[in-house]
Amino acid sequence: MEKPIILYVDDELSALEAIKMGLEEKGYTILTADSGSKALEILKTHTPNLIMTDLRMQPMNGFEFFEEVRKIEKFAETPLFFLTAVDDFLAQKYGQKLGVDAYITKPVDLANLHNLIKGKLKGK
Repeated sequence: MEKPIILYVDDELSALEAIKMGLEEKGYTILTADSGSKALEILKTHTPNLIMTDLRMQPMNGFEFFEEVRKIEKFAETPLFFLTAVDDFLAQKYGQKLGVDAYITKPVDLANLHNLIKGKLKGK
């Protein structure tokens, strides 16, 4: 079985690198982007099994990025996680309304994140 591909979008480069390294150790191929627009460019040439994004980014925030991804037919069903420092009930509710697959707050527990990813990718 080939390694699952995950696209991780975060403008905080230290988080980007830490999560990338941690998940690569768990056997994933990680594509990274430091903005929503760069991530959308990556999606033109790559088909990740799962997408994770931060919420607080400029100029396109995580909610806007999510909506743009869902407009692309081949990514309409791709699992998408919010991975964010925004520990806010209303933001979580809005994420649920949009249909996000998981809302994970930073700092993230890598073992927990790995289990969530495994659970979402099972049977895909």
